[in-house]
Amino acid sequence: MVLRPEVQPSVDGDAQLGGPEPAAKRQYTRSERWISIFGVVAFAIGSAIMVARDGLFLSSDEVLIWVVAALVALSLTDLHRVGLRLVWDWLPFGLLLLGFHYAHGLAEDIGSRTHSLLQIRFDELIFGKPLLTLQLQHAFHQTQKVRFWEYSLFGVYLTYFFLALVVAGILWRFAYPRFRQFRAQFVVLSGLGFITYVLYPADPPWLVSQDLHELPTIYRVLYEVWGQSGLHSAAGLVEKGSAFHDETAAVPSLHAGATMLVCLFFWKSARPWARALLVLYVLAMAFTLVYSGEHYVFDIVTGWLYAAAVVTGAGFIRRRRAARRAPPAEPPSSPPPVLAEATPVIVSTP
Repeated sequence: MVLRPEVQPSVDGDAQLGGPEPAAKRQYTRSERWISIFGVVAFAIGSAIMVARDGLFLSSDEVLIWVVAALVALSLTDLHRVGLRLVWDWLPFGLLLLGFHYAHGLAEDIGSRTHSLLQIRFDELIFGKPLLTLQLQHAFHQTQKVRFWEYSLFGVYLTYFFLALVVAGILWRFAYPRFRQFRAQFVVLSGLGFITYVLYPADPPWLVSQDLHELPTIYRVLYEVWGQSGLHSAAGLVEKGSAFHDETAAVPSLHAGATMLVCLFFWKSARPWARALLVLYVLAMAFTLVYSGEHYVFDIVTGWLYAAAVVTGAGFIRRRRAARRAPPAEPPSSPPPVLAEATPVIVSTP
């Protein structure tokens, strides 16, 4: 496996919480094998039917349902034991999606006004004028005409909506203690983002340019690519007014924060070439967000800092718990006393 998720004893009792048994240790009977095969085949056929009927399901709520359905299909032989645990483990992700649905309304209720000046000043201080987004779009001769290589940027952007959930699903199945660690960190990161969105709603560059007319023309590249891609099911990700899309949820960029969280979470267990891919992915997401006008550099840096703080804090808490649970060190035993060698007595005879 590329990232080798480090299955290790947990310091907070994860192994005793009834999680799914690792596939390598599970001994299946003949009937259980057939049940597992049936579950996987049924899930694959059901997914194919849904895609053929409704198109690719790319919004986070649909991906969450799809991942949980996959885990149910893989756990049919153990569903009596892990069914309740499955619901409990994945409930926080569902509550996150529900919370983000109301973030914009809460910001309006408490009278938070949208911001953009701080982000613009930060970007200009680092990269000069005009904004880096304008520099990149000018350098690549961006117009409303979509170029073939911009589809790859759209693909990078879309990974945010399923990457964390798919990673969590794999860990739940094959490295349950690591799943609990990843879920906690992702939930905390998203929770910090939610609080910031409510208290500090921020306008993305394309909106400041197109709707507020406070910046030169910035093309919303990803929206144009979506229109040309035929992926109508992706409307929930980028279309204005979508139920799960908040245009003022820009600081921090959770696209950048989540990719950094995945990078840091697997960093220690990843091989050198896998680390290079993780770094490349983080940078590719950052370039996509800035070039497309979806985020300022300030938003991305803030997302990275949030992710780094969450991972660092989680590591500190684990070490503290391990230190408290470790048995007290025994005092070093004193060495036995060293007896002086007897000096031989030489008796002279006359």
